[in-house]
Amino acid sequence: MIILPYLEHSPQIGSRVEAHPAAAVIGRTRLGSGCTLGELTLLRADGEDVRIGVDCWFGEASTVHIADALYPAIVGSRVTVGRFALVHACTVGDDCVIGEHAAVMDGSVLGAGSVIAAESVVPPGKTLEGGWLYAGAPARPVERISGALIEHLHRAMRGGSGREGPHIFAAARAPRLRHAAGFGVKRIFAEGAYVAPTASIAGHVVLAARSSVWFGVEIDAGEARVEIGEQTNVQDNSRLYAGKPGEDVRIGPRVVIGHNVRIFASTIEEGAIIGMGAIIGKGTVVRAGACVAAGSITEPGTEVASGQVWSGRPARAARVLSDRNRAEFARAVQVYVGYSENYLAGAAHLLGTP
Repeated sequence: MIILPYLEHSPQIGSRVEAHPAAAVIGRTRLGSGCTLGELTLLRADGEDVRIGVDCWFGEASTVHIADALYPAIVGSRVTVGRFALVHACTVGDDCVIGEHAAVMDGSVLGAGSVIAAESVVPPGKTLEGGWLYAGAPARPVERISGALIEHLHRAMRGGSGREGPHIFAAARAPRLRHAAGFGVKRIFAEGAYVAPTASIAGHVVLAARSSVWFGVEIDAGEARVEIGEQTNVQDNSRLYAGKPGEDVRIGPRVVIGHNVRIFASTIEEGAIIGMGAIIGKGTVVRAGACVAAGSITEPGTEVASGQVWSGRPARAARVLSDRNRAEFARAVQVYVGYSENYLAGAAHLLGTP
């Protein structure tokens, strides 16, 4: 696995950890013994702590991250996290199972023995009682769940056999990486752009100054172009896919693309935000300063109006963007600009370059 310091912090990793070579553990992470990290699993503790207990299992392209200077990510022991799932700045109790493509968000708390169904979203600040199955976006209690069934779900997810346990497997899985980590042809990266070491970039891709592409991201321009504006960030384990000639992905300046997002040929204008785990359908236009909420899905050809929050599956107008939202989005842009500068400086230090 890739082990990276961040500023003065280096990860602390227990014994008997099994990890794919493309998994990454960063900064203020404390990882307990007996854990398993899948391909492109990311444990990223750059602006707060990540603390993980013993005997935890993380599937392919799962992400654990923090909220900078606000919330750590704390995961108990014997927790199972499915493919493309996101554990973000929250607390997860012992013996929980988090299904594929699910998202547990900032400041939320999962009681011991909680099960989060595939493709579900636990909103920020929610406290969920242990021993229940939760499903939906937002996640709501569905039924009490026995210890025997929880044990079965752990085994099914970790064993990967027969896709038993329908609560935890996604109906339609995200594609595996089309390309190995690294760069294809026709890339144009401006000064100060940051690309993480496990990112994959192929085709005609343009990164503007101080933009950033994070761990496990795949950008494939196909026969078209992908353009990413100044100070825009594409967060960990997201996927950007252009298509045939003219089917570009165009993302303006100061846009925030959350973790584990999927974006197809579309246009996202200045200052917009795409929430964690969202899917942006082909031909979508997200106007300046608009927001597609976490876990939402836009239908092909959708136009998300400026200054509005759209949510749901399919996404529809939900409310007007608040002043607080605008301030949070602006802060997120600056936090990632700062991250980029620190990672670039750290890489230069490791290479011994000025």
